[in-house]
Amino acid sequence: MKSMKKNQIILLVVILLILIFGGIFYWSRQEKAKLPPEIKVPEEEKVAEEIFSLSAVVLSINPENNFLIVNPREKDGTVITTQELKVILSEDTKLLKLEFPFDPKNPPKEATFTPELVEVTIEDFKKGDPVFIKTNKDISGKTEIGDVNFIHILP
Repeated sequence: MKSMKKNQIILLVVILLILIFGGIFYWSRQEKAKLPPEIKVPEEEKVAEEIFSLSAVVLSINPENNFLIVNPREKDGTVITTQELKVILSEDTKLLKLEFPFDPKNPPKEATFTPELVEVTIEDFKKGDPVFIKTNKDISGKTEIGDVNFIHILP
């Protein structure tokens, strides 16, 4: 009788352990099923980023042939590439200069102001001018761009 009780207790412990580990296993599988599957895109299927605007510095101006040569820059002024970019202007391209109503190097103490966009001509561009260029077509990977909406000379 004692061995029968001992066997029943062992059997109960084994069943209890099976139930506990089975529950843990089931619960962990449910948690993994809730996570979204990781999607991997093969390298050849990655889409190149389209670029429709850029910041640059004017390297040279050619008013006779209506184009600028610029060097693309990051917003903080660091060089993106040493590659020069030819920007061809059309009669639809707006040339603008952003002007402050005061000297930016010596702003007034109460500096509430609205900068003005003033129309300029290609002759108003100077070597070293920071510019912002906006186009209608993707310019990524190009060395020559046309179809330019506008070019802002930045302060």
